[in-house]
Amino acid sequence: MKRKFIWLIASGLIVLSMAATACGAPPATEQPPVTEQPPVTEQPPVTEEPEVIEPETAKPKYGGVLRIVQRNDMTDWDDIIGNTHTGRAKMTTNEPLTAGDWAKGPAGGYGENKTDWVERGLSFENHIRGGYLAENWEFPKSQEGDTATLIFHIRQGVNFAVNPASWAEAAHLVNGRQMTLDDVLYNFNLQITDTRAFIYRTNPDLRVAKITSPAPWTVQIEIPWTSFDSAVTRFGGHVHIFPKEVYEQFGPTAFSNWKNSVGTGPFVLADNVPGSTATLVRNPNYWMTNPVGPGKGDQLPYLDGVKFFIIPDFSTRLAALRTGQVDVLAEKDYLGWDDGLILKKTAPDWMTVKAYNQRTGGGVPVHMNLTKPPYNDLRVRRALFMAIDFQTINNELYDGNGFIYSQPVPDPMDFPDAYFGPDPETGEWPSDASESVKELFIYNPEKAKQLLAEAGYPQGFKTTLTISNDAEVIDYFSVYKDYWSKIGVDVVLNPMETAAQDNWEREGKNEAMHQMTSASRARLYELQMWTGHAEYNDMGNDPEQLAVANEAYGQVQSNLFFNKPEADRVFRELNKYALEDVWGINVIGKPQWFTWPSWIKNYSGERMVSFGVAKDFYRWVWIDQDLKKSLGY
Repeated sequence: MKRKFIWLIASGLIVLSMAATACGAPPATEQPPVTEQPPVTEQPPVTEEPEVIEPETAKPKYGGVLRIVQRNDMTDWDDIIGNTHTGRAKMTTNEPLTAGDWAKGPAGGYGENKTDWVERGLSFENHIRGGYLAENWEFPKSQEGDTATLIFHIRQGVNFAVNPASWAEAAHLVNGRQMTLDDVLYNFNLQITDTRAFIYRTNPDLRVAKITSPAPWTVQIEIPWTSFDSAVTRFGGHVHIFPKEVYEQFGPTAFSNWKNSVGTGPFVLADNVPGSTATLVRNPNYWMTNPVGPGKGDQLPYLDGVKFFIIPDFSTRLAALRTGQVDVLAEKDYLGWDDGLILKKTAPDWMTVKAYNQRTGGGVPVHMNLTKPPYNDLRVRRALFMAIDFQTINNELYDGNGFIYSQPVPDPMDFPDAYFGPDPETGEWPSDASESVKELFIYNPEKAKQLLAEAGYPQGFKTTLTISNDAEVIDYFSVYKDYWSKIGVDVVLNPMETAAQDNWEREGKNEAMHQMTSASRARLYELQMWTGHAEYNDMGNDPEQLAVANEAYGQVQSNLFFNKPEADRVFRELNKYALEDVWGINVIGKPQWFTWPSWIKNYSGERMVSFGVAKDFYRWVWIDQDLKKSLGY
């Protein structure tokens, strides 16, 4: 039934999917050898069994190269402008002041399991606990006055890596010197004054930050309370420190050249072949040690290096993984639900962890420009919502294993007291949910048609939905397109490449409907979606809605650290308001699997040990070469 359902909905839209593939990146010039796989035959349903994290008992060993395959080329080398999805290598060579604490997750079976680090956001509390280039920090214990003061105490004895390559002029200029307080101050001030900088562009409210050094190895940031959490996360986690003389020597475009990469991270960039590979080697003078398990106290990293292979086609990436030619898919690649269940039975030596896709539906609602007709009419928004049969989509596409997200807190995993939505297990709503909110999630095309007629659109209307140029995303929203056609709404899907869509979002060009390129479970970042924030200009909220969202945003920021219950209460009330007023049309998180071979140790499926700022779990993992050989790889 499921395959028939998908075919009936999507068969008329194959051209769109083909167009999405045709618009992808050019073929990689270097790829790992891939053994052709026989087709997978249909198998009976497999019952999912709970995951058990067994502690690693072996002493970690040094050596080996971790091979990672990803869809996008390495293009983000710029430590000022950067922080995009293509910056994985940079985030391995350069470090922020704070990031996630790996030991708060599974950590090879020895961690606290307070989070899984599988999804991107996770709770802010876990994110900030990992000291990187800041050894510790001081935050206010209560809200007093108009200004919040953050103090970071910079870690001493950390040196920039030495790159022995002959072309590494920038690294030779730095010559492995110690990172200093001046480097941190230099980076921070560039971020709030350089108009190209990531923080300058995405957080205009932080441009007023007063950055000083009241004591040796100490950075003090004074900021309005309404920007408190933004300051902590952006200055703490999104500035990857580089030596200031590189910028001074090579100018503002220094880091557009990958050869000028210099940082304090666990790996050093050794080579980059555009469209093909990026190669990193171990930094032998790295400062961090293993915090837990049999390897506690070991100098990190264990690996000799990390090599990225750029392969645009997913089926080719998956074949490379299944044949052991690469070890791990990059963090945006997952194995489909059915394929993952089959793999768990047919390849017991492979490890799997369940996750929800954040792109195919995946938690990001369909946004509408609420200042433009017909979306400025609540009746139209309700009609579009009620025209989608969420339960049937979940049952037919995902065997009922998907998750119907609520917004702006998409699920209760990390923020149970802030979440407002149906229970993930039972589907029951909380007692304070209104009937009008619950009605939205009940498929009712006749009521939807009635609402459209009352709003002055008895014949429906024609509109556009802008989405990512990804075959799965296109197929998913083709189902929505089909449902909307049943109430007379003719939707043209507008697939757009990721980089172009990011710019389109920030420039506020959404005139109709749009699904953003990313989502998270990080509370403040979800909330920013509704506030007209610089990074989310496409929302199109009207002045009244903006006022409500911004008031909530300020209250959550100023209460997050010392009055968390109040922050949760405010956030939950905003979620109720946003659902009642239909600020977006919800989607289903697609259940998927992330998989890796059993010879990768100290690893439990971590994607990013932080909110998108420390993409490298690589510093903690090690490769069991003997096990790999015994398995025939």
